[in-house]
This record gives sequence, C-alpha cells and structure tokens, in this order.
Amino acid sequence: MLLTKVSPDTDKLRTECIKLAKKYHPHDVTVLSAAQNYSPYQFIRLFVTAHGMKPIGNWQTHTYARFTDGITEKNHFFLIPMQKKADEHIIPRIRFENNYLCIDDTYTFILPQSIPYTTPFWYFHYDPNKEHHPFYSMTLNFSPSCLEKCVLCAGAKTGRVNNGMDNTLEAVNMMRSIFQKHPDAVNQLKSLAVVTGCFNTFTELKNHLSDVRYAVTKFANPIQFRVLEHNLETPEQYEMIIGELGYELFLTLECFDQEIRNIALNGKVGRKGRNSKHFIDMISMYAKYLEAQNDTGIKLIRVTYLVGLDSLEIMEMFFQTLASINHTLKKTKVIPWLSIFTAYNQAMKTIQHKAFGLEFIFKAIALCEKYFDKTLLAQQSGGTVEGYARGLY
Repeated sequence: MLLTKVSPDTDKLRTECIKLAKKYHPHDVTVLSAAQNYSPYQFIRLFVTAHGMKPIGNWQTHTYARFTDGITEKNHFFLIPMQKKADEHIIPRIRFENNYLCIDDTYTFILPQSIPYTTPFWYFHYDPNKEHHPFYSMTLNFSPSCLEKCVLCAGAKTGRVNNGMDNTLEAVNMMRSIFQKHPDAVNQLKSLAVVTGCFNTFTELKNHLSDVRYAVTKFANPIQFRVLEHNLETPEQYEMIIGELGYELFLTLECFDQEIRNIALNGKVGRKGRNSKHFIDMISMYAKYLEAQNDTGIKLIRVTYLVGLDSLEIMEMFFQTLASINHTLKKTKVIPWLSIFTAYNQAMKTIQHKAFGLEFIFKAIALCEKYFDKTLLAQQSGGTVEGYARGLY
C-alpha cells in the first residue's frame, strides 16, 4: 500500500482529522465537533492516545513519541498506550514506519522519542522544549520501599517504589554519584521533585525531605523543590514542609470516586486511599496556609488527577468543589494536574471507566474549561508541552 504524508497545511490537516472522526467515531457528535474546532495537532495526539498501538521500543506497555505543533511551534512529548481490544474492522492501524507514526495509510507528523537519563532511583525529566538543557529538572526516589501496594502507583511497575529495599538510600552519596556522572547538571538543575512512597510517620517524611534538600544543595542550586504529598494533616506540618524546607506540595488525589480509590489506592488499609472528602479538607487547609503568607503573587495548589477513572458526573462534582474553594481565595488558585489514565496491564484496565475513549476525553476537557481558566490549564496542569507524557493538554 502506498502511504501518503499529512500536509503541514493546517486546513488540510484538519480535513484529515475530520476524515478520522467520521471513519472511527461516526456517531460521536463531540468527536466530530472536536475534529472541526480543536487544533488538528491536539486532535491527532488525543486520537492516537485514545486508540493506542502495539508497543515498540524498550517498554512492553507503552510507546513514547513527540511532535512539533505547527501552530504554536512548541514541541510535545506524549505516551501512546497499548492498543484497545475491539473488532479489527474498527481499529485504526497505528504504527511507526520509516520513523513516522502512521494511521492507516497516512504518515503523520509524529516521531518516536526515547527517554534518556533514567534509572530506578532517579531520572532527569525529558522536556522536549528544553533539549539544550537536558538536566533542568530531576525526579528522585531514594525511599524505594513502600508497603502500601497501590495498584495505580507507576513505581510499583517500574521499580521506583515497592522494589523490596528496606531503607532510604543515603542521599549525599547518591547525589555525589549523579553529579559525577552528569557534571553539566551542576549548573543546569533548576527543579527537583521527590517521589517518596508512603512513610510510616510524618517525622520520617520530614527527615527524608530534609536530607534530600541538604544533599542536593551540596552540589547544585535548584530554585524549585517539589514533593508528592504524603499524609500532611496539620497546619504545623504544612509549615515544616513548605515554610521551613521550601517544598511545593502536589496533593495526590488521582480519582474522587471512593469505590475506585479503595481498589486503585488500597484504600481499605492504605493511607493513599483515604476518603476523597478528606482530600478536600487537606486542599482547603493548604489554601488557608498559603493565603496567610505575606509574599505577593498567585500561588498554585496542584492536585493530581487521572482522567479515565471517575465518571464524567463525578469528575464534574470534583471540579465544582475545587472551583468553590477558588471562589474563597485571593492569592491562591487550586488547579488539577491532569493526566490521562493509561493501563500497564489487564488488571489496571479493569478500573478504567467503561465509557473511556476519545469522546470521553473531549468531554473531560470541556468540563475542565468550564471550571478553570483555559490558559492556566494549558500552562500549569502538567501538559505534554512540558514533557509530562500522559498530560491531558
């Protein structure tokens, strides 16, 4: 079969989107409308994400890819999940040929992309728009042993968490070895994120974060420290982690439906699966803490959220709740950190919402933009333009 290449002309590219929508989603009004009105680059990315493909490369569960948006001239890095099982006559033939991603008989603008500098305990975040500074952002997990056994934890699958090591790794020695291996990181590193697993006590968490900050600043001078929240319960604890240690917290909700939380986050026994209403109290407490600070400028509270677990109705209920909190704030904004749920195996697929698909994704975007500023979402919600491969935006 002779393959044709998608024209870089936006109008012709939109025609290709409409053709795909009519062929594979002929009865989905939302998808047909998106094909006509969304950026065609965004449409094709989400089309590929929703349908998936047979994995290639190092990973057996997904494929990484990139493209340049011809409208914004920004680069995007994103994840293509495993192909959904369905009647072969309604599955698009998505695969790479001659280094370009193909959909049926058409070459697209999408290229394969590997991730450099990745180990089980640390990695430098790949940002497709900062390739001249590959060591700009780093994620650490020096506490790989976690007993929570959350189904959703990516670390449980990759070895960054739950890999059977009993103690936290010695931070100074680990950081020394990293900077010796990558000396350019000494000057390039500006953002550091800590993924910890769940600690038994707050004191253990605080000590670990203190050790990591001390170790990193012996060798480099990042301006931003982030941590995925773990069981911060009081204003005093917020003050210790934010005020004293200087970390920005990401509140790790993932989904709001408590039944799904009990399955995905080991909620009946695990701390991560605590009641979703408890998270609302934590968000409100965090917001009150930030509002009380004297420094000026809008501060963001990011709440991690996976699109594809909750129903659209529950998603809207959650967004309404966050918006109602925002209405009470002057110096702070709560915003969801939005990722598309991608299953690594059949067990994870069982918790994906039965209606998940391309139409679901576009309806989710509409709900996001109903309750949060569209520009803020595009810039601050963990998008593919910053290299967050599962980003909704």
